[in-house]
Amino acid sequence: MTPTQKTPPRAKQRRERPHAAALEVTLRCDMSCIHCGSSASRQERPNALSFAEWCGVVDQLKKLEVPNLTFSGGEPFLYPRWRDLVLHAIGRGFKVNFISNGYSLKDDDLRFMKQAGVDHIGVSLDGDQATHDRIRRKPGSFARVLGLFALGKRHGLPVYPVTSFNKVNFNVREDILRVVLESGARLWQVQVVNSFGRAGKLRGSLLLEPEQYVQLCDDVLRWQKTHGRRLHVIPADSLGYCHPVTDAMLGDCSWQGCNAGLYVLGIQADGTVTGCLALQDQAFAAGNVRERPLSELWEDDEAFAYTRRHDPAKLAGACRDCRAAADCKAGCLSMAFSVSGSIYENPYCYKAIVAARSAAAPKPG
Repeated sequence: MTPTQKTPPRAKQRRERPHAAALEVTLRCDMSCIHCGSSASRQERPNALSFAEWCGVVDQLKKLEVPNLTFSGGEPFLYPRWRDLVLHAIGRGFKVNFISNGYSLKDDDLRFMKQAGVDHIGVSLDGDQATHDRIRRKPGSFARVLGLFALGKRHGLPVYPVTSFNKVNFNVREDILRVVLESGARLWQVQVVNSFGRAGKLRGSLLLEPEQYVQLCDDVLRWQKTHGRRLHVIPADSLGYCHPVTDAMLGDCSWQGCNAGLYVLGIQADGTVTGCLALQDQAFAAGNVRERPLSELWEDDEAFAYTRRHDPAKLAGACRDCRAAADCKAGCLSMAFSVSGSIYENPYCYKAIVAARSAAAPKPG
């Protein structure tokens, strides 16, 4: 996810097409990571879509003129017909990428994806060897990620690391940077663990402290300045907002509120449509592809009211009195809701944390 730079069109106009869609092709996973927002396990979602239904979803997304598809999970490579679905999607003209834990991928899989035209693979990298394997609860998983970087180079298929920062890996962030640089990756996405799923149950031991959050933002900007010629460090939507430091961190982009249901959408394995797969709560379900066509759902502003009907009068906490509130709209909604229980209050905001620190500092004299 990247910050939007556009203003949503008026409700009476035909809504702009989604820029990207993420498909949770399966909730099954071969890991049980402590920070998983969807509590993925060895079990599939009840009433999961069939292959034919997934092909129908892809065809509907084509009619919506969506250019980019991300195959996600769970672990998408555990979906039995992922290769067939890739061929179907690329055959319809989509740019396709994956987000994976990297554990099950083999040489032949990379060869197939390169030949098929997959754009890239995002792989989770959450620490040095000991920390990554601890978070993933899978001995040897770190080594598999390093192996995937090597396979990507062998086949000319970009493999980009994605790191979800939390209390467990915060102190090894420079070690993670070193691994990323040594991998030769040209892009690194950095994000913050929210409090959905297993991460919510372990919130006390995972959720960053406010000062750690600020430090991470400062680090991202420093990494960008120091390593920008060889590595593009991309902050995800959970990092910001509306402060000179975070504005510089976003570069040419500008934060104008959460993208969910405005420029991106997600579809879960059972056909549930939501504005973003990170919004792991039934309150954000817009409908189901088995019940309404995607085009009809997308044109229904009430189905995505949490962003399209944003009401600044409902803002609370530091968000209520913030001068940037009209643009920020409480930042990343998955972060806000999972932490505060409201889409109108987000305590994970660089600007608010720094302001509170300044107000609490002893006054001279």
